[in-house]
Amino acid sequence: MRVAPGCRFRIMIAFSPSIDEQARLRDFFRLIKPISVATQAIGFMFWGAAWWLADPGYQYVTWHLVLLACCIALSIAGSCATRFLSFFSIITVWLLCLGFSILMSQSPDREVWAVSMSVIVSIMGAPLFSRLSVSALASSGAWLILGGGEWLGTPHGLDAGWSLLMPCGTITMGLIMNVIFATLHRESLKLRQELEQLAYKDMLTGMSNRRKFLADVQNLHEQGRLGEGCFLMIDVDDFKKINDDFGHAAGDLALQRVAAVLREIGVGNAFGRLGGEEFGIMLAGGGTTQARSMAARILDQVHGVRIEGRPITVSVGISGVARHRIPPELMREADVALYEAKRMGKNRFVQHGAVD
Repeated sequence: MRVAPGCRFRIMIAFSPSIDEQARLRDFFRLIKPISVATQAIGFMFWGAAWWLADPGYQYVTWHLVLLACCIALSIAGSCATRFLSFFSIITVWLLCLGFSILMSQSPDREVWAVSMSVIVSIMGAPLFSRLSVSALASSGAWLILGGGEWLGTPHGLDAGWSLLMPCGTITMGLIMNVIFATLHRESLKLRQELEQLAYKDMLTGMSNRRKFLADVQNLHEQGRLGEGCFLMIDVDDFKKINDDFGHAAGDLALQRVAAVLREIGVGNAFGRLGGEEFGIMLAGGGTTQARSMAARILDQVHGVRIEGRPITVSVGISGVARHRIPPELMREADVALYEAKRMGKNRFVQHGAVD
């Protein structure tokens, strides 16, 4: 069966692999929290304004409204201070609806104001909830509270069918808006994750790129976790000759296979591609003994890699122990040691400042 191009696009969005839902919810709460709290606060202000502007002839029990105002303020504070945003948001919505219902109870046009408020809550509040079920719960509760425990009707009790259609239609429209906003958020988050991968991942080798790797090393330094660590700088020997003799595709394959070795050996440490044929590994501990042992393993395993029958070798420069020194200094030492390894004939490792 042929599918129209527009339909194919919609089907692709509907059934494309979704991002992790827990990640979406965490991101949603992070983004929506200030908006949700601000919306609750604005609703509270409008309720206060409605109380102040109520007809002087309307009689209210003041302490009831003051107590309700305290409960609303506490619920808004709960939205600010805790992770239970949806719970407190629903409570705030219901308390505000109860407050407006009390104010409207004195008005001869109560049904008009109640229907208007219910529509506002159902439509405007829909995008502020993380799940469809939560949005439906908040919206349905608002209609029932403003209706005094039942669906809102007309002032004269007529048009029962239309009276039922109004809440059902409005709630449904709110749920559709919730689904639309949730879908847009998923697509936005997925696009953001893809852009982050492009920004922080080396697409050829699948390792962290220079920016991400150096940021990881800096984070380790700031956390004080580099005390006994060493920096390893690895360079593929005679890489230009591989490209000249076998072409750039062979050179890319050589980098990928070297990266696979480094990824296996460097597991548990920060590592990445520094650029060109250079890679780096920042050990989180173990001192020079661990660094030299790892460098020897790298030399041994890379030597088993062959491109067009030619063995690949690397040279490794090792910095001194970090001891809270800044990363640029460690990289400079490793670079000097790498240069010495190249000068001594390649396919070897050299530790900065060591006498072998």
